[in-house]
Amino acid sequence: MKKKEVSMSELFFDLVFVFVLSTINHTVETISEDLASLESLGKNFTMFLIFFAIWVYRTLLVNRFFEQKWYQYLFVFIDMFLILLLSKATNADFQQTFKPFVMISMLIFLSIILQYCINYKMNKTAVTAQLVKVYVSGLFIMIVFSLISISLPAGVNFWVYFVGIIIMAIFPVLFLKVSKANPLFFSHFSERLSLFMILLFGEGIVQIVNNVQITHINILDIVYFILVVSLFMIYTLHYKKSLNYERNDATGFASAYLHLALIFTLDFIFLVMNKVLANHEISEVELYIYTFAFFIFLLVIFIDTQLHNAIIDKKLLFLSIVLIATIIGLIITNIYLVTIVEIVGILLICFIFYANSSNDEIEFK
Repeated sequence: MKKKEVSMSELFFDLVFVFVLSTINHTVETISEDLASLESLGKNFTMFLIFFAIWVYRTLLVNRFFEQKWYQYLFVFIDMFLILLLSKATNADFQQTFKPFVMISMLIFLSIILQYCINYKMNKTAVTAQLVKVYVSGLFIMIVFSLISISLPAGVNFWVYFVGIIIMAIFPVLFLKVSKANPLFFSHFSERLSLFMILLFGEGIVQIVNNVQITHINILDIVYFILVVSLFMIYTLHYKKSLNYERNDATGFASAYLHLALIFTLDFIFLVMNKVLANHEISEVELYIYTFAFFIFLLVIFIDTQLHNAIIDKKLLFLSIVLIATIIGLIITNIYLVTIVEIVGILLICFIFYANSSNDEIEFK
């Protein structure tokens, strides 16, 4: 399979999604003072899932079809504008902007359907007609659920829309054989995911800077900077050392779903970090979920590694470090000490399992 590079327009497009994540975070912070409340976590995940499902559908489309044609660029910027509008329709009270949110999302789904049809007509050798039918069907089902939801009363309408999003997100997996018969450019897809993560790490750095008082630099500012760097290190080493870019049978589903967990947990860690740096009190439940988020993040890194090159020989030691750091974090009631424990655990994993996994020079790029 030939190599496919990430285009500048795709990077520009991903910047918009990072802005969307920032908007979601601001919305979540207004839902409840407790970031770990069921309402806060539920609405946060729902908004994440909606935008991430759109991102995945569109990225898989670009991965298989994008050839820098003028009409493809046109759709990039149309979709970008629609997604920005959709982000403006996010609200702590879903019902307040529910109809405009659903209607704008339907326009995005219609746009992606149209792109699949146009691109397939222009290049029928890129994929089979069955693959186009699968993705178009998933999007069409979502449009049907959207139309039904806006005709229903408040409360019920959201759940119908949410069920539609879940179906759309998993629909292509139900036709796994079709996707395997039309493998994507895995190196391109994994690079898009990694660049998205790097942009999210950048958002974490911005949160630290926004809370820094230049006349009174807090030691916690330094601690959290080290935390973001350590999380960046383990993700980058995992990406560089463990992924098999030459796969010719990849569907991208496992990587997409695992990255949804990575992004959601990383974003929650940054939300708590921002709250701490702003000198707001952290509840006991928030502290527990904060520690558990690290556990999920590192566990997903481990699983993703095993799904590719499986470079980790001492699997039990890797998991033991993660488990010990988690248990200590759950016992400690001080957010600062928990953060330091997690940093130590992450750096241990970096140097034991990734830095020495090969003789190649490590490059963070």
